[in-house]
Amino acid sequence: MRLVLGNLFRRSPFENTLRHAEKVAQCGPLFVRAIQSYFVADRHQFELLKEDIREIEAEADRMKRNIRGHLPAAILMPVDKSVFFSFLREADKVVDSIKDALYWMSYYRLELPEDIQNDYILLAKEVGDYLGFLPEMVKRSHTFFSTRMEQDREAVKEIIREIRFREKESDDLEKTMFIRLCADETIPPKTFFIMIRLVETTGDIADHLENSADMMRIMIAR
Repeated sequence: MRLVLGNLFRRSPFENTLRHAEKVAQCGPLFVRAIQSYFVADRHQFELLKEDIREIEAEADRMKRNIRGHLPAAILMPVDKSVFFSFLREADKVVDSIKDALYWMSYYRLELPEDIQNDYILLAKEVGDYLGFLPEMVKRSHTFFSTRMEQDREAVKEIIREIRFREKESDDLEKTMFIRLCADETIPPKTFFIMIRLVETTGDIADHLENSADMMRIMIAR
């Protein structure tokens, strides 16, 4: 099993998986900028950033299909393929959720109290700012699969722990937003519904990143 995983990440699939992870991470700052543009009513900038993310999502999806279609023959054990595919799928869903969140915002002009706007911007930053952990996790895991040194394995585990911690923080922010939205009776029903879906979808970004980290934890397990 160790040899199989080592071969997986020493060959082209590792290089392509790292490129895919870097592509996903590109969406983080763009997502935050798009949210900020939306709430200052800069619709033009918002639409440009939304289109940029749509293009990144399409490219990431092509990269995912390419990786899945060109796994080396050395990958023999189905469990290894299953875990690797799950990792790749969850990483790819990060971009899907970012795109979905922006589309929810584009459906209707959300007029919200300033404190709720600020809460959502904070949630977007919390989620967007730590997408950079994904390519770092892939790079560190490649080192571990090459060396099999415990210190390299521990470096991957430290990133995984940080991702889990940040997911918990974003989950707490998500719950706080639900409480505030439900408590504010001045918010129109349509706005309330869209915001609930928007907050849930933004939370999904962090969930999928954590799920990808969980799959990586399985792959580096001894």
